[in-house]
Amino acid sequence: MRSAGEVDLAALDRPLAKLCLNCDLRDTPDCREAACLAGFARKVLKFAISKGILDIPGAAGLIPGHDFKPYYPEMIAAGLAETCRQCRECRDNHSPDCVISLVRHSLENMILTENIDYPGSVFAYLAAVKERNPDLAASLAKQLRSGQNSA
Repeated sequence: MRSAGEVDLAALDRPLAKLCLNCDLRDTPDCREAACLAGFARKVLKFAISKGILDIPGAAGLIPGHDFKPYYPEMIAAGLAETCRQCRECRDNHSPDCVISLVRHSLENMILTENIDYPGSVFAYLAAVKERNPDLAASLAKQLRSGQNSA
């Protein structure tokens, strides 16, 4: 397993921060990090950075399931692209409690009706996204081709 120093966790946070900046609940009493998909993902990243870890056992079961706020698909695609950039091609060694996976599932939950099992390959993941949401897949592919995060 890699260490947190081998992944740019701050890069994973940038698209999430942009999602938060565009949220209507930001800086209101209704902004609850624990119930928000972007807030949860950011909290996981902060924890991982502070502890220097990439895997948080049991955290996949803590992803909020009742965040029904509207999210902008292009911002989600930027975040998903960054998770793909940060993820190595781990194949069978993939962990659902990996910080990158937790961020990816949080982003997926913002727009998709189901999580996508990460097959350990960016190409296979993109194909699975395309089966569920061709527009998101096109936006994700565009982000990946650009080689940079627009967040």
